[in-house]
Amino acid sequence: MVKIVTYNVNGLRPRVAQHGSLRRLLDALDADIICFQETKLSRQDLSADVIMAEGYEAFVSCNRSSKGRGAYSGVATFCRVTSSFSSQEVALPVAAEEGFTGLQDYAKNSETVGDFIIAMPVEEEGLGEITREDLLRVDNEGRCIITDHGHFVLFNIYGPAVEEDDKERVRFKLLFYKILQKRWEHLLALGKRVFVVGDLNIAPASIDRCDAPPGFEKQMFREWLRSMLREHGGPFFDAFRSKHPERIGAYTCFNQKIGAEEYNYGSRIDHILISGSCLHHCDSVEDHSIFCCHVEECEIMNHFKRGNSENLSKWKGGRSSKLEGSDHIPVYILLKEIPELPVHNIPPSAARYLPEVRGRQQSIVSFLGKGKIYELQNAANLIQSEHTVVGCYCSDGLENTIIAKEGLTTGITEFAKGRNLPSLTCKGTNLDQWTNEGLIGVSHSSQKASLSSAKFVQKKKIKCNLSSQPTIKSFFERPGSKTVNASTSTLVTPAEALDLTNQTCVSNDDSLPENMQCTTSAAKDQDNTNVSSCSLSTSAAALEWQRIQQKMKMTLPRCKGHSEPCIPRSVKKGPNIGRLFYVCARAQGPASNPEANCGHFQWAPGKSKEKSSKGKRQ
Repeated sequence: MVKIVTYNVNGLRPRVAQHGSLRRLLDALDADIICFQETKLSRQDLSADVIMAEGYEAFVSCNRSSKGRGAYSGVATFCRVTSSFSSQEVALPVAAEEGFTGLQDYAKNSETVGDFIIAMPVEEEGLGEITREDLLRVDNEGRCIITDHGHFVLFNIYGPAVEEDDKERVRFKLLFYKILQKRWEHLLALGKRVFVVGDLNIAPASIDRCDAPPGFEKQMFREWLRSMLREHGGPFFDAFRSKHPERIGAYTCFNQKIGAEEYNYGSRIDHILISGSCLHHCDSVEDHSIFCCHVEECEIMNHFKRGNSENLSKWKGGRSSKLEGSDHIPVYILLKEIPELPVHNIPPSAARYLPEVRGRQQSIVSFLGKGKIYELQNAANLIQSEHTVVGCYCSDGLENTIIAKEGLTTGITEFAKGRNLPSLTCKGTNLDQWTNEGLIGVSHSSQKASLSSAKFVQKKKIKCNLSSQPTIKSFFERPGSKTVNASTSTLVTPAEALDLTNQTCVSNDDSLPENMQCTTSAAKDQDNTNVSSCSLSTSAAALEWQRIQQKMKMTLPRCKGHSEPCIPRSVKKGPNIGRLFYVCARAQGPASNPEANCGHFQWAPGKSKEKSSKGKRQ
């Protein structure tokens, strides 16, 4: 059996944190191939904790054109394998490719999934002329990973979601599916079996949408998807609907802003589409398709709603609270009678080979001197801790620290030029006893000049006063146990800065309160008092916040259907942007359910535009 799961995680890092680790998240889904959409990871965000898990290999695509929006979209395919080399497992792909246009740079140097070339420029009905830049923009949003598993090619897709009045994005979505269709057709023409899984952001029929309006199925993208399905003459089986043709209320996505999951008020936009012949030797494709012969089951994982176990509450604090987890539910398909593959290795486009995860290639010089450089860097990191205090300075040890730090930096620079490594030794417990004994080929005068300039900059920072804005963290720190950092206005522990627990810092500012003096002995004497005062402050703040919340509830209007306090919302766009209004706090559901949202709407009181404009003229 081979199990494939598709799941829009609505942010991979939050789902990993919710389950405790990536391995636990993947094991909870219990599948051989797991396709995630909307990972919201950029290439800079890739790290082992969200990409690498023992027993799994990953293939990822990230957004490359965020345009100030931050990380969004993104897909990742995880394959559960026992070995990534010399393997016969179907889950381990023989080839992989990022995007579907064939234009990604790294794909040229890796094993691609079938040669695919579009003659440029190309004319497409409804789109006009399509340029190379258009195609690159389609793939640059990180919406597709293709993996070839020998017996079938798997597309992990995150389709664009657009507003009907956004003509630019409507064209983008149309281009996305038109070019994707060309890639499918190309692979099917080569005799490949094609699986398309993921969040397509399209509900094909009115049975797949809780509030489908009249003419729902005639809308552009729904009509296109339906034309791709076998029941309408297309090449693909809709695996779930083919197995459960009459099931109603089979939804995979819910509006998390209105708590629609509570009353199963959603849509089915997460799909598994299959096309191609079976693995048997026969001539009749109709009777022996891969769906008819090899699909055991296709089901929505309702027990995985919001990623919580059934014994855990889905709500944090009431019906008006936001639900935890993703706003999607996973869907799985179970394949039977899938034979093993010939021996193969993991494709070079796997996440394990990405420089963001594996690291950049180092030079031979850095490899040979790794141990010594590591020791140097550790010493440098120790010294680079912040040592200054706002409005005060330490009577000794500071200038020697700058000298030692400068010596380390210079030594590492000289070693990079091919000279000998400096030998740093500490002859005592104080940092002024660190000496540089191995600095060869460095001019003493140049060192002296650089050190003098470093001391000048350091002293300039020391003379900073307390007029700058403190951080909120400083408000919660225990008085007397922390010192203030001049450069960042944050608090640092004296023991962490050069081990100054036995040294006395003299303040230059007489206006400093006693609990801000740089003496560690006072901090120890006031520990008990600080703890009690902090506890009292916290409890008082909590009581005050409860009082404010209670007062807010009393001033909120009540909905007409349930006579319960409404929740405030604000308009996000349009002529009324920013205007406040109130709605029923309950989760949205069918109109026939009296327990669901009653549809109450009420504008918040405020000055009308006419009055405000008259006031301005006056």
